[in-house]
Parts: sequence; C-alpha cells; structure tokens
Amino acid sequence: MITQNIAEQLIRSAEEKANALGVNVCIAITDAGAHLCAFKRMDHAFTGSVDVAIGKARTSALFPVPSGAFGALVREEKLTGMELTNQGLVAFPGGLPIMYGKQQIGAIGISGATAEQDDEIARYAETNIEENIR
Repeated sequence: MITQNIAEQLIRSAEEKANALGVNVCIAITDAGAHLCAFKRMDHAFTGSVDVAIGKARTSALFPVPSGAFGALVREEKLTGMELTNQGLVAFPGGLPIMYGKQQIGAIGISGATAEQDDEIARYAETNIEENIR
C-alpha cells in the first residue's frame, strides 16, 4: 500500500528533478487502485497538465507498465480506442507503476515538460523512492 509518506517523498523527488531540468510540471500519485493520493502543480505548470498527469498515473496503476509502453502496445496491437476506456487513459511517457518488490503499491504521473523529460522525472522519483522504502 502506498502511504502518505511515500507519496510525499515521490512528489519531493519529482519536484527536485524538475527543478534541476528547469521545467514546471504537475505530479500525480495514485494508489494501486488508481485513486489519487497526492498531487502537486508546480508554479507556472500548464493547467492542462493537471488531467494529463493524473491520467498517466491512473494508466500505470490500472495497467502496471510505463504509460509510454502502454501507448506502444496500443499502437502495435492496433487497439484503437483503448485509451478511451477506464475514463480516459494516457498513451505516452511520464507515467510509471510504483513497485515494492513484486507488488504494485501505486503509480506516478508527470506532465508539463516534453514526454522525455516527464519520463525522466518519473523515473528519477521512482528510483529514489525504491531506496527509501526498502
């Protein structure tokens, strides 16, 4: 189970990386059931990125793969419309499942920079949290 402490650590870590990259993003943390646990919109982050960050986290919570990998699968398998299910999924990088051992405890979604930067920020936060929860 993702705790509030872990969610807050993820947000701090993601914000640290975003600041290092010089970008302003929205950061969403969900539990394994895709329910929002924590959220932060950095100053000057696009308002449209709010829903995208949440969507990326929900996507990686419901389908425990990176949101970019989910998008590749949708395109490769010609699953047209899949992103329209589950109240909207996001099929590009920036969302990651958060694992504890082999168990998924939640997900993170980042939006507001390039897809590559969003993914880099999410991976940085996820890597740092692994060190803190073990």
